[in-house]
Amino acid sequence: MTTAPLSWRAGLLLLALVLGFLPRPSSACQLDTPSQLISFGTQSSLAAGVSAQSARAVPNAGISCPATALTVLPGGFFINATVSSANDLRLRHASGDSIAYAAYPSDNPQAPALTPGAPFNYYNSGFLQTGSGWVNVPMTFRVPAAAGNLSAGTYTDTLTIVWRWSVCREIGLGGLCLGAPRTGNATSVINLTLTIAPDCIVQAPDVDFGSAPLISGFEPVTQTLLVRCTKGQSFSVGIDNGQHAAGGQRRMAAGGDYLAYEIFQGPASTTRWGNSGGARRASTSAETNPGAGTGITAQGFIYRAEILTDQATPPPGAYSDTLVVDIAF
Repeated sequence: MTTAPLSWRAGLLLLALVLGFLPRPSSACQLDTPSQLISFGTQSSLAAGVSAQSARAVPNAGISCPATALTVLPGGFFINATVSSANDLRLRHASGDSIAYAAYPSDNPQAPALTPGAPFNYYNSGFLQTGSGWVNVPMTFRVPAAAGNLSAGTYTDTLTIVWRWSVCREIGLGGLCLGAPRTGNATSVINLTLTIAPDCIVQAPDVDFGSAPLISGFEPVTQTLLVRCTKGQSFSVGIDNGQHAAGGQRRMAAGGDYLAYEIFQGPASTTRWGNSGGARRASTSAETNPGAGTGITAQGFIYRAEILTDQATPPPGAYSDTLVVDIAF
């Protein structure tokens, strides 16, 4: 009566030991993201030359692999990524302008740059996480500070990644690989884009009329307003009416008193320089380097500031005004 339960318990124990020696299955890698778009955002054309390096980390560059397979010692196993670029690792604009970038197998600053046509083996590289479940194979892209002479618009490249892998099929006791490895291949595509926005830098010197006891004693002041704009960009320059204008007439103020003045286009012109319609100045009308912007060389617009003599001399004081110069593309 007592031998049957003992034999039954021994049989269960034997079954448990046998199960403990069964190999642990490991699937092959799989294609998760066949195509994706990575954007570096928008940068000013004039700031691109001095801005800090831009980076975009891609958590999954195309495939994922079983974490269990990565716990096995190399033994000839590999997860290779071979990249090729439509534009030789350059983001290219329709004008022909381009910006170099680099691809890395990780966001780790110590990661080596990927070389087009040369396989990089992620297996046991330290750039993949281990553990349970599935591990995404990452990639990082970095755009260094670009040359400032860039046309505005969208810059793109297409990166094709050919994946090949050989990972452990079955993992036995002690993490040993059993049987032939699982092999496979896949292709993923990453489209990269960066937008360069048109921009301008304006150098507008202050106007100092000096001092005089009478209106007739003030001499006109002729100066040059400098504008540097995006390569190939046409634009116009406007000057507003200031803070104290009345009826469209520019005025300087000292307390409650005013001194009327005007800004004219060119050194001898009587055409008022304003901020709307024909009162604006086109980039083609610059006295220095007329035409579209070059991104490098400033264009000079000469103006004449003049205190109007058809007004009564106001009380003594320090008269001033502030004008806004605007650029329209």
